[in-house]
Amino acid sequence: MKIFQQSTITGVIVFFAIILTLTAPIYSQVNCNYEPPRQAENWIFGTNAQINFNQGQANASVTPINILFPNGVSAISNNDGQLKLFSDGLIVKSGAFYTVSNGDNLMGNNFASQSSIIIPQPGDATRFFLFTVDMYIPPVFTDGVRYTIVEMPYSGGSSVITKNELLLNENAQKITATQHANGTDFWVVTHGFGDNKGTTFYSYLIDGTGIETQPITSSLGHPHNGNTNSNNGAGSMKISPDGSKIALVIPDDGIVEIFDFNAETGKVSNMKSSATAQFVYANGIEFSPDNSKLYFTITPLGDGTNYIYQLDLDDANPFTNPFAVHQFDVVQTGTADSLLGALQLAPDGKIYAAKFRKGVTEKDNLGVIYNPNRKGVACNYNELNHNVNNGLYLNGGKSLIGLPNFASTFLDIPHFYFADQCHKDTTKFIIRNTANIDDTDWNFGNPTGVLEIDDVLAPGYVYSEPGDYSVNLTEYYNSIPYTYSTNVKIHQLPEVILAEGVDTLYILENSSVRLDAGSWDFYEWQPSGSTARYIDVSAEGLYSVQVTDSNCCKNADSVLVVYAKISFPNAFNPTSNNLLNKEFKVVGEFGGFKSYKMNIFNRWGQLVFESEDPTEGWDGTYNGEDAPYGTYVYSAFFESYESSVQSSLEVKKTGTVTLLR
Repeated sequence: MKIFQQSTITGVIVFFAIILTLTAPIYSQVNCNYEPPRQAENWIFGTNAQINFNQGQANASVTPINILFPNGVSAISNNDGQLKLFSDGLIVKSGAFYTVSNGDNLMGNNFASQSSIIIPQPGDATRFFLFTVDMYIPPVFTDGVRYTIVEMPYSGGSSVITKNELLLNENAQKITATQHANGTDFWVVTHGFGDNKGTTFYSYLIDGTGIETQPITSSLGHPHNGNTNSNNGAGSMKISPDGSKIALVIPDDGIVEIFDFNAETGKVSNMKSSATAQFVYANGIEFSPDNSKLYFTITPLGDGTNYIYQLDLDDANPFTNPFAVHQFDVVQTGTADSLLGALQLAPDGKIYAAKFRKGVTEKDNLGVIYNPNRKGVACNYNELNHNVNNGLYLNGGKSLIGLPNFASTFLDIPHFYFADQCHKDTTKFIIRNTANIDDTDWNFGNPTGVLEIDDVLAPGYVYSEPGDYSVNLTEYYNSIPYTYSTNVKIHQLPEVILAEGVDTLYILENSSVRLDAGSWDFYEWQPSGSTARYIDVSAEGLYSVQVTDSNCCKNADSVLVVYAKISFPNAFNPTSNNLLNKEFKVVGEFGGFKSYKMNIFNRWGQLVFESEDPTEGWDGTYNGEDAPYGTYVYSAFFESYESSVQSSLEVKKTGTVTLLR
């Protein structure tokens, strides 16, 4: 929206302003609106299964080539939501579904619970770190946690440039990541296994220079250990979307643990743990979008009961009253419903559950926790708009045990956010997850504003004044309210004033004047199209500039430039009844003068009057007495303004004037 200063727009200037609002800038500007991260927007998993979350909607389809990823898998997209890479820990493929050059024979394990994770190198959009994870079951599976670097130049020809570099052996099948507290670098966190390393977290820092191979270690929690038949190294580990907590499962010992994670130091601390054997065969795990709930699956190895549990992390001891979101008995060799595998938060604010049958048999659907921020049954597992369903149908793709693994930061998206924060803009509000909302109540914190777009899910509001406002959203489902809030800052428009705010600027013919739009971030002048702060004007016409400040707020001003027409009368009479004839002075417009001076002499060459103010005239007196009537000589000097087009121009006018009595 383009706002114009009303004090400088009249007549033809208004018409020009309308034209300007319809003209798109020809230069690139920064977008100040919040843009949700899109790196987790494409999922490749299971058997030929693919989901794209463009525009916050889950669109399932079949991959263009045959894919079989039985368990752990990872993927990464760029800032524009374009799939760049995906991997099962054994091979890495590009978003075009070909194997990256030298991208085979990776030393992960596609049956590891979290076989891999892909992290972009900070400050380099062409380079990615792929971390692969092997099981630790000696002497067969001992390849450990390794990293591989994939180079994807803009010119094409993606390739692995560093491959299978060892970071850690004696490892669990767990790996997760989040952004550093500085908002640029990343932490990649894995966990040890066995008597030597089974209680230790390993946090690796990735920054603009690469990876720091000496990890930050934290030793606490129940040990991940056991014999070669133990599953204690399996299961998932996740960091919360805001990077403040980390949680994991230890399947055979039936333990779920929650810790604090310090995104500045990489340290893990402050354990909360379930009792041993409280959650035997816990498998997938995930945090809610608002970081207040933890979900995990129970996947029995034999006949038993599947569960999805919810823990309320606001409880002093969240393990005291776990809520069974979903449960069903399963007979491994029968035809009962599927087992539950990995859980993964998606860009649409929902959590998806992998489903499979023993023997790695595929399923057509993913389970869906539609409202994971809501407590208890209100999280709506496989319930949408008051109807029970089978979750997300994969349109020909098939679910197995795993789902893609992402850095949690890529899913740290507010429940609702907004766009266009400049005064007089229509500020638009966007709800990330609109599932299971019967009605909403919005409080924009500004009762004198105007609801411009009356849409319960996507309203638009015009704030009456710039300032800071607290916005509250209450959603209703089954008559139960759920409240969210955020702060909105509405920015003042930039104050741009041309030619000190005059509507019309007069200049001397054959001179020029510099128009200064002030100090801002972007400029667009009309009619020249210049994007500079200044323009030099030497011709008559209407000149307008639109400026944009660091908040992406726009404003504009215009000025009409015309040539000054000046003249001198040839006679005057101080006793005249006509005010215009009582003084002798220059007649016309004076805005084009940088300086001015007029001298008047009598016939003997004596100076009888002088002035540097063009509005001041001679009243026919000299030394306090009336000068005699007769002819006098005047000499006037004008100097135009200087610009980069030309230096200042000096003009001299001389003539005679008759003083009448």
